[in-house]
This record gives sequence, structure tokens and C-alpha cells, in this order.
Amino acid sequence: MSAVNNSLLLTAPAGGSGAYEVSRSLRFDSSASSFLNRTPASAGNRKTWTWAGWVKRASLATGTDQVLFSGGVTNSATGFLGIYYENSGQITLGSATTNIIITTPVYRDPGAWAHILLAFDSTAGTNSDKAKLYVNGSEVTTFNTDNRSTITNQDYGINQAAIHEIGRQSYSSARYFDGYLAEVHFIDGQALDPSSFTETSATTGQLIPKAYTGSYGT
Repeated sequence: MSAVNNSLLLTAPAGGSGAYEVSRSLRFDSSASSFLNRTPASAGNRKTWTWAGWVKRASLATGTDQVLFSGGVTNSATGFLGIYYENSGQITLGSATTNIIITTPVYRDPGAWAHILLAFDSTAGTNSDKAKLYVNGSEVTTFNTDNRSTITNQDYGINQAAIHEIGRQSYSSARYFDGYLAEVHFIDGQALDPSSFTETSATTGQLIPKAYTGSYGT
């Protein structure tokens, strides 16, 4: 793994609640095949979870998609799931067989941090609630591809007792992320929104981090 960047990254102003600071990020270098991995000893809630983190892209010209988080290695709709940037800059949630959502907006700014949150809940009765994507605190509602109606009340690839990877696709051992990640959270068993991790500065009006005070589940 590439070296940790020790510079101050994201700070809540003194007037914010708690003046919460995120002091470090981790640099993922696609040319060095950087990634993190873990295989849970037992499965968590494979129907409901939240992934959230601050993301700063670096190289946009890797020639392939760039994965933020993925889980599973099985070639099936429920055996693998991943969150990633398309090579075009769109954000996708996809299984091994189906692109569940592909955003219409394109995210290609290497000069700014962005807060990305994906809340997954296959038990939800409304299709739009089954997978919710938020970028910088706002829910994304326009998609070039929207197959959330294919999500049924069953277990999916993330949170199983199989390999999970940050910065690479676990299914194919490819699609390395190139950039920085900071303040990454994975919440088992809850579909949360950005208010659990961010707030708006009363001084600047900007979205800033705040300390997560909830539980992480299993």
C-alpha cells in the first residue's frame, strides 16, 4: 500500500459542532496496484448496509473503471457487488451480471474532495429506496441506467464471508482506484443518509465531516 498522507484534509470550522478534523488519507496508486482487502470470518447483513467516505480522484486516465469498494468473487447477480467510477466518470453500483445504477452526472474533478455514500436495502418496498447514492450530501436522482427494480428481498454480494476489497474489484482482481480515500465507514444492517457523517458549516455553507456516533453492526 502506498504511503499515508499526513496533511490536514478536512476540518469543521471552530464554529462547527465539535470542530471535527479528518487528519489523514490513504493514497491508492493504480500503477502500483494498491488496494486493501479483508475476508470476514462470518457474514453480516447482506441485505442492508451503508458505505460512506471522502474521495479525491487523482489520475482519470487509467483506461479502465476504478473501484471504490467491492465484495465477493462469485459470477452471479447476488455473489458480487461493487461501487465504482466508470472510465467516463459516472458512478456505478454493479453486480457480476447487472449494472444496477449508472449515474447521469459525471464526476471527474481531481482537484476536490467529494463525499460519496451508497445506502443499500434489498428489503425496501420502493425501488428507489433499494439503492440510494449521495454525492456531497445530495441524493443522485438521474441515472443513465436504473435497474433497482431487479433488486429483490435477498442476500447480495457485499457483507458475505468472502473477500472484500477497497480500491480494487474483488471479482476480477482488477479495476484499481487511483486517488485518495479518507474517513471511510461501512455500516452493517443500516441504510443511512449523509447526516450521519456530514453537516453543513454555518460559517461557510460547505459540507464538512462530523464524527460518526452510531453503531457499526456486526
